Amino acid sequence: MSVLPTGRDDLLAGVAAIRPGPGGVHLVQLCQWLRSGLGVARVRLVLTDGSEFAWPGDAVPAGRHRRWVRLTAGREKAGDLYLEHRFRSLGRRRERLLTEVGDLLGPMLRGVVVQNELDRSLESARGHAERVAAVRRRAFGERVAERREIERDLHDGAQHHLVALGMTLGLLELYARNNDPAGQQNQLRRLRKGLDRAENALYLTATGGSPLLQEAGVYPALTAEFNDAGAQIRLEVSEWDTTRRYEVAVELAVYFICLEAVNNARKYAGGAEVVVRLANSPAGLAFSVTDTGPGLEAGDLQGSSGMANIRRRIVAVGGRLQVRSAPGAGTAVHGFIPF
Repeated sequence: MSVLPTGRDDLLAGVAAIRPGPGGVHLVQLCQWLRSGLGVARVRLVLTDGSEFAWPGDAVPAGRHRRWVRLTAGREKAGDLYLEHRFRSLGRRRERLLTEVGDLLGPMLRGVVVQNELDRSLESARGHAERVAAVRRRAFGERVAERREIERDLHDGAQHHLVALGMTLGLLELYARNNDPAGQQNQLRRLRKGLDRAENALYLTATGGSPLLQEAGVYPALTAEFNDAGAQIRLEVSEWDTTRRYEVAVELAVYFICLEAVNNARKYAGGAEVVVRLANSPAGLAFSVTDTGPGLEAGDLQGSSGMANIRRRIVAVGGRLQVRSAPGAGTAVHGFIPF
């Protein structure tokens, strides 16, 4: 109904045509119809679910007469209809019209209440489903992040030992070709030790890192890692306070970055001297890994997965990184983490 009802038949037809749910008449508009059809000052509907609708929207000043009608659908209450008017009584015609309107409104309003309850239940179910989906997405993202972290730790930690094993195997083959039993026995002993260290590194990666790193810090952990490397890898410290500890994330980052940089030096600068330096100051923690190898082209540095891991680790702890390398000039990795 696009215009206000002008008589009894129009009003009853309009009320009878009302359907609850999406696309149905707005109950404020219904109040406007009833106000016009009954000739009263204000109409207010209160449903059993607590929702209220009125026309006009503002409260009517005190002193006017009020009429209340309970609206039912069978034996179930559907709501209450309140009329505010200027008459001493509504009169027989209005009362009869009000009764007829009430008989039509009761079942319709009961349908509105049921529809509202269904809508709320559906919205609640949708919200629950969205929360469950969000939790699943978050859990999946966390699992992916954990897998990537383990992948980086394996690459930066255990691979260091695997590269060393490869070099030991190469020396073993050399001694075998030269028919040097003493050299072969020496490399076999190193190979067994290397396998034990690689197995331990895999175990530590799976269980959360090096116990020595957790208990004593970066310098003792790196010393233990490079202990069997001989003169090829040298660990130096400057103004290092052995009693000072750093945040777990910082120590893990320095530890794995140094291992990965040494691992890269062993792969691309085999036999060259590698120097690992650690230094702390009031401003922050500095570290570097340099080698005297053949160096790398800029494109090789950019495409290295090891360098990508190093950069992700330094960024994660708020540090900065500088890598210098050129053919014939070796490679230097410098890192700094401010306090």
